[in-house]
Amino acid sequence: MERLLLMDAKNYDDTLPEIRRTAVRGIIFSQGKLLFVEDKFGALKLPGGGQEEGEDDIATLIREVREETGCTVLPESIRPFGYIEEKRRSVRADEDMIWHQFNRLYFCEVTDERGETEFSQNEKRYGMRFSPHTLEEALAANRKVLNTEGELAWNQREYRTLELIREHLKKA
Repeated sequence: MERLLLMDAKNYDDTLPEIRRTAVRGIIFSQGKLLFVEDKFGALKLPGGGQEEGEDDIATLIREVREETGCTVLPESIRPFGYIEEKRRSVRADEDMIWHQFNRLYFCEVTDERGETEFSQNEKRYGMRFSPHTLEEALAANRKVLNTEGELAWNQREYRTLELIREHLKKA
């Protein structure tokens, strides 16, 4: 899978221990809109999340999309887009570590039926909810979040991801 973007804050000491994490996210168009999860600040992120032990990318994608949107991914529709690599000092006060995350992105389609979402307690605390938008609406919403909530690493990642999708679609 091709690396689309490296986001290295270089705000860490190389001797710190490193947390490595893989997240898998779906780029899903349905009825002219992209499927997103929106938080209480108005930030939109592609459905997906952390890979669990023993899972491959496809299993993670299918599970995370179902949990966050209630939608069922059609496995035969899955095709890789690329990945975004993030490296920065952890923002948690209790973690003096390097956060190193690989965000693997896949285009996919879902069935027309939609079930219930299954957000984690942490996701519920952030007010996560299913929220379809056009690509341009999502870019505008995430630009607003960057301007009001600050250029936090995850806000930057989501905005840059949407820009990469827009560029890809213009070429297609």
